[in-house]
Amino acid sequence: MYIIWLVETFRVFSFHLQGYIFKANGWIHSYHIESEVIYMENKIIVGIDVAKEFSYYSIITPNGKQYGKPFKAHNTLEGLEKVSKKLKEVEKELNVPCVLVMESTGHYSSILFHFFHNSNFEVCIVNPIQTNSIKNIKVRKVKNDKVDAYRIAILYKLGEIKPTKPPKKEIHQLNILCRQYIKLVDDCTMYKNNLISLIDQVYPEYNTAFSNITSKASLYILENYPSAEKLLNADKDTLITILATLSRKSLKWAKTKYNALIDVAKSALKIGCAPKSSEIVIKSAITILKTLIKQKSMIEKEIKAIAKNIEEIKLLTTIPGIGIISAAIFISEIRDFNNFKNARKLVAFCGIDPAVVESGKFKGNKVKMSKRGSGYLRRVLFMIALASIRKNRNSQYVNPILYNYYSIKIKSKPKKVALVAIMHKIVNYIFAVLRDKKPFRIITPEEHNKSYRQSKLKLTLVS
Repeated sequence: MYIIWLVETFRVFSFHLQGYIFKANGWIHSYHIESEVIYMENKIIVGIDVAKEFSYYSIITPNGKQYGKPFKAHNTLEGLEKVSKKLKEVEKELNVPCVLVMESTGHYSSILFHFFHNSNFEVCIVNPIQTNSIKNIKVRKVKNDKVDAYRIAILYKLGEIKPTKPPKKEIHQLNILCRQYIKLVDDCTMYKNNLISLIDQVYPEYNTAFSNITSKASLYILENYPSAEKLLNADKDTLITILATLSRKSLKWAKTKYNALIDVAKSALKIGCAPKSSEIVIKSAITILKTLIKQKSMIEKEIKAIAKNIEEIKLLTTIPGIGIISAAIFISEIRDFNNFKNARKLVAFCGIDPAVVESGKFKGNKVKMSKRGSGYLRRVLFMIALASIRKNRNSQYVNPILYNYYSIKIKSKPKKVALVAIMHKIVNYIFAVLRDKKPFRIITPEEHNKSYRQSKLKLTLVS
């Protein structure tokens, strides 16, 4: 069945069921109808199914017909140049421009995107969720690269897909650095937990001597004295001096710490259960952990060097609870703030909007986050939310307005639900700061409502 209708910029869509066509003059019987999409926009659509070593290309002309057969090309300079040459020949033949549409497949699609964008083609990147939704456009179950390339091209015709712009050079650099920084943080946590599990067997009471197992003094002790016997046989004066130097504290503090370590070692002789081979594993884990910490510090330094020249990051750091690293991660993930017309669109991009489930009389009462979009954004927003409701060193709340809001929410909602509400508030803060290009200022809800009424009154008087 074809249902044909006209929408907005003279776009016409056609859908079918095999066997029947619906037109303005009634029903017409047909034995077999191939899928067809009629699109009045004067462009050649090129669907690209991207793989690691090669990609498939499917070309659709402005009248909705497939131009030739889908073809394969390797993702090499030679292969991409051949594709570019062929597409320009098609443009010349049909006298209309090409728009290239491809699925976002990480670094594989980014290579093609930058090449074709630099070759002066209009390129669109689509979300895999969108391409997955069109897989059942035909009843017959067929899944291969050629069909996928065609369906990606069809998706451009059916949806409101906008051309993708490459991010600014510094934003792109920042994005790579920030994602590597997060990965290093996760690796550090993993190896730290691994080290703790080993220390719990070698020195069961070690946490009474060092609360931070990865401090310089702690790592020195574990690396050089990975067993209770070695620690008990160590030279007292040398060890006290080293503890004072590495911790940058007094000799009195170092003597107290030394006595605590001796007590831990004596206790470990009786209750420790680790085999001798654990000494090698401890040294190995510490070496890797030191390397990760060093690399993390290096990446952090580079992020700060780039971030200090980006105005949006400077503005975000004026919001309490947002540091330069958090601001850099957020800005690098949203790429271009101008893509968001209002705060709701930014909330949805972060994936913290509610996933509403309703059908007929059924109304879903267990609403969850959609979790669409970048997981890095949700992660950084969660950390910012936690930082916003805690106390600082002066025992003052970082953001008293948000803390009061959180206190009210947890009376009727679980803590994590209340934290998501805080994340929503923070995104609204971020949107307002970037929209107005002004530093953040904490105001009470009453002051905000008063300011809103005054601005609304001014607009009414002007109109």
